[in-house]
Amino acid sequence: MDSDQTLNIIVMAAVFGLVFSIWCICLLLWLGQMLARTKLARTRLGIVREETDRTETVRLWRERKREYGGATSQKKTTLQERLETLKNVIGWPWPAHTILITVGIASLLGFFLAFVTSGNMMLALGVAVLVLIAAWRYVLMRFSKYVALLDMQFVDGLGICARALRAGLPLMGSFQLISEEVDKPIGDIFGRICREQMMGRDLKDSIKKVAETEPSAELKLFATSIAIQLQSGGNLAELMDSLSSVVRARIRLGRRVRVLTSQTQFSKRILIALPFVTFLVLDLINPEYMVSLYTTTAGKYMIIAAAVMILIGAWVMNKLTVLKF
Repeated sequence: MDSDQTLNIIVMAAVFGLVFSIWCICLLLWLGQMLARTKLARTRLGIVREETDRTETVRLWRERKREYGGATSQKKTTLQERLETLKNVIGWPWPAHTILITVGIASLLGFFLAFVTSGNMMLALGVAVLVLIAAWRYVLMRFSKYVALLDMQFVDGLGICARALRAGLPLMGSFQLISEEVDKPIGDIFGRICREQMMGRDLKDSIKKVAETEPSAELKLFATSIAIQLQSGGNLAELMDSLSSVVRARIRLGRRVRVLTSQTQFSKRILIALPFVTFLVLDLINPEYMVSLYTTTAGKYMIIAAAVMILIGAWVMNKLTVLKF
């Protein structure tokens, strides 16, 4: 190794160390700022005392949450139950295992066709993975549309319930009115509650079951509020109006977050598409230059590493745009 190569290695190592140091400093500054904001928010909410820095909990909410924890806590469910819930949410008439088998057969068919037409194992694996990703993205799109429709209809249902209660109808009568006036999915949900109540099931248990099976945080809040209100008493019409205002504010906040994070989502799509577009363009312009990625072991490992890094980057950017409130 001559002096020029040694000098280049030293320069590259120095540049790498400098960039890595700057990245570590920025990460530490970001973590410190996030911890400071979290502490300030907890102090303003009264969760942490500023003078003693000891955690204090809201006793009433803790006791009620323990008593009616099924409506608010995360209940462990089996894979079969999750698949059945997802099937009901998306509206597929087939069983969950049939859908999984169909997606698997489609992925294997794509792998077989790509391998037969091109003779390239890596390309065939890529096609199979793309089929799985496309199916998963379709499921997520249908799921998000269902949740958005559910929340919007839930706000209208709460308004109908509040007006019906003020008009003199009982709580179950207002739920029956929601099931008749509002379309799917909220109409079916409240209709299910009414049918279970007529069969002798406790109202709190029916609402609790709905909150556990439906993918909506608003329904969990509704179930907990109804359980506490039925236990302690109070004005149900005012409760429905308050819940409606809270849900509307949460929906507005969610839309604002989507607007503010739309640039990040657009950047994510561009950054994910750039490697694929560059790869295809280079493969079309100069196939001899790209043939080493297909024929050599190092090239195949590089393709796998690139795919894994792209997936990790997409996952990280998705996590950056998630706001839990």
